[in-house]
Formats: sequence, C-alpha cells, structure tokens
Amino acid sequence: MTSYQKGDNLELNCLSFNRKKTCFSCGLSNGFKIYNTSPFQKRFKRKFESFGIIQLELLGSSNIMTFVRSSTPNKLTVWDDYQSQEIAELNFNTEITALKIFMDKVVVCCADSVIVYRLTDLESLDRINTYQNPHGLISVRENAEEQLKVLAVPGTKKGEIVIKSYTDNSYTNVFKAFDQQLGQIQLNKDGTMVAVSSIEGTLIRVFDCKTQVLLLQFRRGKKKANIYSMAFNEEENLLAVTSHRGSIHFFNIPSDAREVTKKKKEKGGISYGKYGMKKERGVLKTNLTNTLPNIITFIGNELIVIIKNGWYFKFLIDKKKGNVVQKEELLFLK
Repeated sequence: MTSYQKGDNLELNCLSFNRKKTCFSCGLSNGFKIYNTSPFQKRFKRKFESFGIIQLELLGSSNIMTFVRSSTPNKLTVWDDYQSQEIAELNFNTEITALKIFMDKVVVCCADSVIVYRLTDLESLDRINTYQNPHGLISVRENAEEQLKVLAVPGTKKGEIVIKSYTDNSYTNVFKAFDQQLGQIQLNKDGTMVAVSSIEGTLIRVFDCKTQVLLLQFRRGKKKANIYSMAFNEEENLLAVTSHRGSIHFFNIPSDAREVTKKKKEKGGISYGKYGMKKERGVLKTNLTNTLPNIITFIGNELIVIIKNGWYFKFLIDKKKGNVVQKEELLFLK
C-alpha cells in the first residue's frame, strides 16, 4: 500500500482491526495510535524517536502488541505498552508483509511463506509455503477465547488457496479458486466460508472451507479493480467489497447458500453448490469520496471504513429497504 504523507511528514503506514473489531491500530512514521472503532474515540498513542511502524497488530484490547519497525522490516517485535518495552523479538531472512496475533499464537507472513508461532515462547509450530505474496495476503479467524481457529492464505500455485483449521478436528484443504493470482481473501465469522477474489477484481467467489464447494459467485464489475477489503456482516447474509474504483458493493448471501445440490465439475475441478453456477450482481452499492486503500468491518448493521489517508466513515445498512446511508465522516489523523 502507498503511504499517505501530510505536511508535517507524518505517514500512515498500516491499518488493522483487533480480533473483535472493537478498536483499530495505525502504524505511523513516528510510532502508533489506537482508536475505538464504534463509537469512534481516541485510546492511546506511542511516539518513537528513531523509527516508525510498518506492521502492527494489537492483542485484543490489551497493552500487548506485535509490530515491525521501519528500520528493520525483517524483525518482529512483541511489545508491552504498559511497561513501554520490548518483551520478545524474532528475525527473518526476508521482509515481514503481515502479522496476526492471538491469545495463543502469532502468525507471521513473509513473501513466500506463513509461519505460526506459540505466543508464550515464540517457538515455531507450523509453516505454510505460499505463492508470491508481497502484500501479505492472509485471513484468520479465532474461537471464543481469541485463539487461532482457521487460517487462509495463497497456496504454492497461482490461484490456489490453503485453508487450515487449528481446532481439535483440524484439517488442511488446498484447492484452486481462480486461474489468476489471488487478489483478496476473507473468512466469515466462524471460518466456515471464505470469499476470494482474483487479482483482476471482477469476480468474487465464496467457497465452503471444509468441502471446498463453490457456494456463490459475485460479479463486481467488468473493469479490472484492485480490491482493498472484504467483510461479511454478523448475520452472514451480506458481503461488502471495496476497491480502488471508489465504490462499496454489497452482495447477498442466501441463508441456504451452504446447501450442496449440484456436483457439476468445470475444467478447473471446482464443485458447484446450489448457487455456485450463477454470477450475481450486488444488491446494494454506495460510493466513497476516497479511492485509497482501506480496511472495513461490520458493527451490527453499520459498516466502518478506515482509509489510509486518515479518514473514518460509518454507513448504516438497511438491507430490507435497500438503503446505504452515510452516518459519519471524520478525519482522525490530523
């Protein structure tokens, strides 16, 4: 993602939500800031004199976090902000492109692999080799105790995806989602479905994680687009998608989408579910005044959009009436 630079040379390098989406973190050229998601509110900040933050993940609502410094992009730091000190670190041979932290594990994404570590002692537990992944394409879900439950990353071949479960009934599924390189990945709340887009951004496909069946296909548009973010709502009957074209598309997810009634195979070996052969268009759409990279999440019937130039948007979604109404717009990074 391209950094946003203000007149005082402050750069917003990265954005991330915590596991429960109650707050979001901003990695800056001189430290970091943490905000409550909804209602929006400043929480705390930390300024560093000699380095900035280019990757940042907060552990729940605690004072523990993991980050990557701008000065050492191949080093992971576990930080206790209450004590204002580093409590652990790990060095890698290549640049770290994404981080995820849970109550039991830390997940580190590099250009061609994803490594899972135990949080308590940073012992390596698992390694997944991936296709070229310079932007840190990864999606994760946690259980009720905020422990790692499901992980989704690109496979070793173009267009391939790996779904790995870390529950008692663990499984690993590897299958082809697209012929092209993957553009975005998003798991639903309980990690049973995964939305995947190709790098072209014209189609989004939703698969059942365990059976690998193609449940739904959505047509975002005919023109190529860089998809920035995707999010399922809490009822799991809507999927929101943002892109560089300055729009938010909302796609309907039928309540019986996971019913498998068709077994037809296409050339790529994809098994179709009840709605998988159709290419549905969005049921709702709204425009953003900003086309820069963003992260999104649902809080109840509201969609929160955090944009990488320091803007915060809140939209009220009324699926029954077919309305999307902007409720809030503010510049939080000043």
